[in-house]
Amino acid sequence: MMARGPENLRIVLVQPPKEGGVQSLFTFHKNEGIGAKPPLGILSLATYLRSAGFSATACLDAQADGLSPEATVERIAAYRPDVVGVSVWTDFWFPAWSTMQGVRRAIPECTIIAGGPHCLIYPRETLETSGADYVVAGDGEDTLLALAQCLASGAPAGDLPGLWRQQGLQSVAPAEAVATIADLDHLPLPDRTLLPRERYTSVLGRGAFETTLISSRGCPHRCVFCKMHAQRVAVRSAGRVVDEFEQIAALGITELQVYDDTFTWSRRRVMDICHGIIEKGIRLRWAIRDRVDRADSEVFAWLRRAGCERIHFGVESGSPRILEASGKRITLDQAERALRLAHEAGFTTLAYYMFGFPGETRADARQTMVAARRLNSDYAVFAVLIPYPGTELYERALADGTIPTDFWAQYARQPQPDFRVPHLCEQHLSRETLIALKDQALRAYYLRPRRLWRELRGLRSWREVRCKAGMAMNIVSDGVRSAVRRCGGRRAVARPAGGSPA
Repeated sequence: MMARGPENLRIVLVQPPKEGGVQSLFTFHKNEGIGAKPPLGILSLATYLRSAGFSATACLDAQADGLSPEATVERIAAYRPDVVGVSVWTDFWFPAWSTMQGVRRAIPECTIIAGGPHCLIYPRETLETSGADYVVAGDGEDTLLALAQCLASGAPAGDLPGLWRQQGLQSVAPAEAVATIADLDHLPLPDRTLLPRERYTSVLGRGAFETTLISSRGCPHRCVFCKMHAQRVAVRSAGRVVDEFEQIAALGITELQVYDDTFTWSRRRVMDICHGIIEKGIRLRWAIRDRVDRADSEVFAWLRRAGCERIHFGVESGSPRILEASGKRITLDQAERALRLAHEAGFTTLAYYMFGFPGETRADARQTMVAARRLNSDYAVFAVLIPYPGTELYERALADGTIPTDFWAQYARQPQPDFRVPHLCEQHLSRETLIALKDQALRAYYLRPRRLWRELRGLRSWREVRCKAGMAMNIVSDGVRSAVRRCGGRRAVARPAGGSPA
């Protein structure tokens, strides 16, 4: 690439489409009525580049726009970019791959860069499969900026942290495998005006616009089903977090979800954030994710004063045996206490549960359903546990033969549309049984007369009516499909192929 100068280098950073992504086992992923979340990854990268003089940097959110990979490529080509950066998640690996392949055909002279969580686990496979020129593993801001400066000046990219690159027919790994940023405060606050804010809403929110905020990266905990431990923990100061709250409110955004895995990991920091929000008179309705073992009535009181209205708790299982094996390091007594304190403080609560842990039985699953009813959070999410790459659970299952082949590595090398996860942890419960249990738990939790009446009384807008009606239809339709599958399976057993009795 010829030297062009930072201000003339046209860069497009892309959140790839959903179309063709991994098939979800999560009921509420089935329509767009639940809302869309802004892609903070590309917003942070674009803001950082623009602050360093790369003023011709733009963002494209193909998911919020409902684009196909083909339409995404057309939209990208309209920018006439010199550089295209694509954010890659394992769930959306095929559409990301398809987009990069399309860009390579449509704009053969442009430089393609891939980054994101998938690249942290499969950097070589991403580079060799996608047609990208570079892959960034880890925190992308500093490495992407250094690479963009090389491209703008026409200089070759050297060995940068986390940067994989093509050299002839060879894939060259970096000396420093993962790019990390220890001091998040040196990054500018994400410029949310780079994408139309009216696209982003949530079914649980009350306002017209919603956004997300990440005040820390990584997680210090080691749950066996989570891959967050692959990223080093880094945090932003309380003052910078308050500044971002203020910036968001000034944009007219009214709802905010803090996406840290555990927002309250530091009691002092969360108290300082609350004090800063209150002192500046910032008016936002916001939500956090928290651990049940960190429930603190004083912290909850300050959070409520600062405008926090909802807390999401990961309970995961109602079986003490399964909970202990999950690596979550919590107890059901702690969950009960946390939900009680949160309700007493006036929070809306949401609890997450999963079916399909290694060794889980039907009795364990029933314990989860019973516990969910007893804990009685305002909302409950039930899902089937997918063993994702980079998790301890997946590595263990491969080692002990529960999962016979490394299917995620195969998918990374040979992406295919609508990939169906071929193996779950099914020692005692089959995939169909796990899906049926998830559907049963949802119906038992939400389709209770008292529960339905409470939801109807709480509806505040036609948008909320449409969104929650769509969620209800998903719950019902999943239940019908489960019943049909079970009945079909029983008929197949009663009258096996060939006409002879089993």
